[in-house]
Amino acid sequence: MKFNFRKISAIAASALMTGMTMGIAAAANYPAPFVSGGVANVAVVYGTGAGVSNLDFVQAGNIQTSLSEYVSGGSVVVEGGEAFTLEKTSNSFNLGDSLNTIYADLDDEQMEGFLADGTYDDGDIDEDYTQKITLSGQTLEIFTDSDYNDKTPTLGFKWTNGDNILDYDMEFDNAIVLTDMNDTDLPLMGKSYYVLSATDDVIELLDSAEKVVLSEGESVTVGGKTVSIEYISETEVKFNVDGEITDKMSDHDYEELDDGSYIVANEVMYASKESGVSKVEFSIGAGKMTLQTGEEIEVNDEDVDGLVVNFDTGGINIEWNSDDETFLTEEDAITMPLFEQISLTFGGLDFPSSPETISLDNGETMTLVMDNYELPLFWITSNTSAATLGDEDYPLVTDTTDLAANYTGGSQNTSALSGGLDLTENARFLVTTVDTDLGDIETMYYEVKTIDWDTPDVLVELEDLIGSRDLTFDDLTDTPDVGDVTVTLGQVNDTHAYLTFSGATLSYNTAVSDMGMEVTLPEKTLTGTNDVGTGVVLTFTEADNDGDVGEGMPFTATVKSTTNDKLHVSTSNVTTYEDGDDMYWGYVVSDLASKVSTDETADEYDFEIEYYGEEVTADVQVVGGASTISQGESALGNVLVKDTEVSSVATKNLIVVGGSCINSAAAALVGGTKCGAAWTEATGVGTGQFLIKGYEDSTITTGLALLVAGYEAEDTVKATTYLTNKVVDTSKAYRGTTSTETAVVID
Repeated sequence: MKFNFRKISAIAASALMTGMTMGIAAAANYPAPFVSGGVANVAVVYGTGAGVSNLDFVQAGNIQTSLSEYVSGGSVVVEGGEAFTLEKTSNSFNLGDSLNTIYADLDDEQMEGFLADGTYDDGDIDEDYTQKITLSGQTLEIFTDSDYNDKTPTLGFKWTNGDNILDYDMEFDNAIVLTDMNDTDLPLMGKSYYVLSATDDVIELLDSAEKVVLSEGESVTVGGKTVSIEYISETEVKFNVDGEITDKMSDHDYEELDDGSYIVANEVMYASKESGVSKVEFSIGAGKMTLQTGEEIEVNDEDVDGLVVNFDTGGINIEWNSDDETFLTEEDAITMPLFEQISLTFGGLDFPSSPETISLDNGETMTLVMDNYELPLFWITSNTSAATLGDEDYPLVTDTTDLAANYTGGSQNTSALSGGLDLTENARFLVTTVDTDLGDIETMYYEVKTIDWDTPDVLVELEDLIGSRDLTFDDLTDTPDVGDVTVTLGQVNDTHAYLTFSGATLSYNTAVSDMGMEVTLPEKTLTGTNDVGTGVVLTFTEADNDGDVGEGMPFTATVKSTTNDKLHVSTSNVTTYEDGDDMYWGYVVSDLASKVSTDETADEYDFEIEYYGEEVTADVQVVGGASTISQGESALGNVLVKDTEVSSVATKNLIVVGGSCINSAAAALVGGTKCGAAWTEATGVGTGQFLIKGYEDSTITTGLALLVAGYEAEDTVKATTYLTNKVVDTSKAYRGTTSTETAVVID
C-alpha cells in the first residue's frame, strides 16, 4: 500500500512526532510513524561497533527501501512538450481549489508554443486560427475509491463518468467552407491530419498521415510499412503494402488495410512508357477518424469514449469527458485519448518543512498543548459530565464581569469596576492582545497565588505561568504594565480580586500558538460552568496565506466526556479518512491545509493538528504536445545514520537496527552494552530469536525509537523481513523466530 502524498502530505508523521505526546504513535502500524500519509520523518540507525556484521547495514538499507515505497515522491518531470504550471505570482494553487480557479482557460499567453496562433493554409483554405484549453471545475481534494489504490485515502482529482475534464478549441478568424477541407492537411493540437472528406456535419481524417511520392518500380517505407506500386494507369493505382495488394484506387480514394490503418491515393501521376516514369502521391494513416458534430469521435468506426467533437464553419471544439472514472494523482497523470497531445499532471502538495504540533491531550483534564505553552482547558470530576474550564482546583476565567455591587466590606477603585475579571485564589486567566501581526500578539497567562486584604493593607500576587513577569499589588493605585497592557486592581476583599486591563484590544478567551494558530475557548466567568456532556466547541482559526493571524479558515473540535468520565475530542468538522484501524486524518480545506489527526483506538480519542503557519501550495500542470511524464518517484532519500551520529537525528523517529552489543543507539534503549546472556536477560530474546520493540521515551530521540534486532545477525535479517512484510504496531514489543510466522507480542 502506498499513500499518494508528496513532499510532505503528512498524516501522523513528519514533525507530528517531534516534541509531542505519544498518543498517536502508540497505535500506529508500520510504516507509521516513520512514514505516514506519504511523508517521512525517520532515520535508520545502524551499528558500527566492534564485530558488527555487514548484514546489519544491508538490513538498514532494506528498511530504507521499504519506507521509500510509502513516500510519495519527487517533482513531476516532463520530457518533451510544453508544461504550464497553474499558478500566478499573486495566486498559488491550494487544496480545495478547482482546476479553473486560477485560469479559466489557457491560450498562447500561457502556452506560447503548443497553443500558438497559426494558419490553416492548404488547398482552397487560407485562414488564421487561435487555440485555447478550457479547464473544468474539478477540485483538488482527498478521495477514496474502490477503483483506485484499494480505497486508500488519496490526494488528487477525481472525475466520475461523463464529467468534463477540459475542452480544446481551435477558432478560425473567419468562417470557412467545410467542404473546402477535402484533401487538405488540417493542423490540430500541434499535429497534422489529412482530411479524407468533409461535409457540414462530418469530417473524416487520417490519424498521423504522411504524404509520400512513390515512383513505379521503387519501394518506400512509411510508418513501418514497405509500399510499392503493383499497378498504375492514367486514373487508377494498386498498392502493395507489406505483401497486401489493395483494390484499384482513384485520386482521393482510400482503403483500410488488414491492420486497421488506411492508405490514401492522393494523386495518380501516370506517365506513358515513352514519356517517363509513373508516380503516385499517397498517405498512410494509423486510422480513420470520423468527427461528427455533437457525437463521440470514432476511430475505424469505433467510438472513443469521452471524446466529443463539435464544429462549424467557425472552428472545432473537442470535449474531453471522463470515461467511467478518471483519477489525477501524484502517481498517475492523465492524457487526452486518441490525440495524446494534452496531459494533466499533479505533483502533490508542497508543505513547509517545520510544522507546529497542536494537541488536545485527553483524560480527566483536557489540556491544550502548543509549542509556546500548555493550557489545561477542562477538568471533570468522577461520575459527572459537568466540567469547569481549567484544571482541578484551578478554574480558568475567560469572560469579563461587571460588578453589580461592590465586594462586601472590600476596598475599591470605583473607576475600574467594569469590563474586568472576577477572580479568587488559584483562579487562572488569559489576556491576549488581538492583532493580525503575530509579532505584535502577546499573551498573559496568570494564576492568582494570593489575595489578602486587611484594610487598608492589600496584597494580591499573580504568578506568570508562561514567563517571568509575576505581578504584586499592595495598593489599589498600583497599575503595572505587562508589555502594552496595563493591569489595574479594581477591588479586593478577603476572597476576591477584580482586575481590569487596558492599553490594547484584548481577548480573554483566545490562545495563539507559536506559529499563529488562533484557538477560541468558551467564555466562562468565575462561577460559570460548561457541561461537556452535550459537547463544548473549541474553534481553531488558521492565519491566512499572508500570515495574518485569525484571518484564515476556522474549524472546530467538540469536547465531550466518555463513559468512563474522561474528556476527549469527540468530533471535528474537518472531514477525515480512516488510515488503519481507528486512525483518522484529514486536511482543513484552505490555503494553509492544516492536518487533523485522530486516534480512536482507545475510549479517549487523541486529537492533533499539524499546523504549518504558511501557505501550502499544489503543483498542477497542463502539458501540451508529445511528452513523457515521470512522477511519483520516492522523495525519501538517504536516511541511513551511523549509531555514532544518532545525536544529529534526535528529533526524528528512529529505526535502530542491530543489537546493543554492536549498536550504541540500541544500547541506550536496552540499558547498556548487552551481549549474549546479558542481552537475553535485558530483552527476553535468546538464541534464534529477534526483537521488534517501540520505545516511546528514550534518551536518543524526542520521537519514537523502534529497535529491530536479533540474537545473531541472521536473526536481525528475520526481524527486518518481519517488520517490512507483516502488520507491526510500532508501539509494542514482538519476539519471533521466523520472518514468515506470527511473532509473540511480549509488551
